Amino acid sequence: MMGLITFSCTDPNTIGLEIQPTSDNIIISNTTSFNWQSFKTESEDSLRTDEALNLILGEINDTEFGVNTGGFYTQILLTENNTDLGTNPIVDSVVLSYTYSGYYGDLDEFTNLEVNQIYEDIFKDSIYYSNSFGVVVGNVDNVDAFNFSENSAEPFLRIKLNNNFGQQILALGNDGIIDNETFLQDFKGISVSANAENTMLYLNPTGTNSYLKIFYHNDESSSDTLSLDFSLAGDAARINLFNEKNDSGIIEDDLRMHIQSMAGYKVRISINNLDSIKSLLDRRVINKVTMNFDIEDASTSEYEAHEKLVLVRVNDLGNNVFLSDFTIEGDAYFGGNLENNQYEFNITRYFYQLLNDQSYTTDLYLLPSGAAVNARRTILNKDVKLQIYYSEL
Repeated sequence: MMGLITFSCTDPNTIGLEIQPTSDNIIISNTTSFNWQSFKTESEDSLRTDEALNLILGEINDTEFGVNTGGFYTQILLTENNTDLGTNPIVDSVVLSYTYSGYYGDLDEFTNLEVNQIYEDIFKDSIYYSNSFGVVVGNVDNVDAFNFSENSAEPFLRIKLNNNFGQQILALGNDGIIDNETFLQDFKGISVSANAENTMLYLNPTGTNSYLKIFYHNDESSSDTLSLDFSLAGDAARINLFNEKNDSGIIEDDLRMHIQSMAGYKVRISINNLDSIKSLLDRRVINKVTMNFDIEDASTSEYEAHEKLVLVRVNDLGNNVFLSDFTIEGDAYFGGNLENNQYEFNITRYFYQLLNDQSYTTDLYLLPSGAAVNARRTILNKDVKLQIYYSEL
């Protein structure tokens, strides 16, 4: 794997200090003497997805990445205790609504969704992962119809559930809905899934248009309609669910790097030939080091790339840890944002430590930012660029 190493002379600066090279810098390009890095695309085993900011719902059949699906489990919680349903409560309609903060793909191709009851407990204070957790789910789809409203300050997805869904909740009676602890003993929550041709919705459970309402009447209400209201946010446990991805064509591709959110793919980068790099830097002081990744041409024609990527190192225990350039200098200094079809990271501190600390491994991971709350994917070309700015001793 051939990379590009650029050495640039600058005035002396302290390690980690941001510098700007001038136009008369000496540039030495080296693409043939040794391979400074190798990479491997890997599947992401699973992601922690409980209490995520967004609930992701939809399906995309990507010609490059294959099928990607998102659904979720969620509790529904009473907004009030000690509700009196009155005599003979009868459901008039049931509405499940979610504010959506955005979408990925084409909203017109969101074609079908299902809402089913779940029959096992999920807990707010437990940890759950995207594709390693499952509960018993009912086989009755409770959706009668759905539509989108984009004409409000908060656009929303409105789902009309069948009346039987609401009637079984009303059948719990006043004693069954006295409080949420009692209610959850009989109604564990719902599973929401979708079959969409090319859409991922980002649902916001805390939005003003996010709720579940059962509209009903009773013998006392005459023609007036009452409502039993449920919250989808607050203390409601919720878990994003993603399908597993393990495409051998992507994993074995040695010409491109593939990165995908929703427990998709990440890239392991190994820095090679440290002795040769050290030799090139003999009697030179490192001022700044950057690593640059370029998006493959035409790879974003249908799907947008990630707005931001994250670079972490693998420590001697095999765990991913943030680079000191990020933890000490901060996000703005460290970089990783998409600009001009490129991601650039300032890795000055990390690179100095790599050369001087024998406990440092030579492995890094390039990961999607916000992998549990967005559906983006990115394809990068193999020619990662390492730029080392130095001054002579």
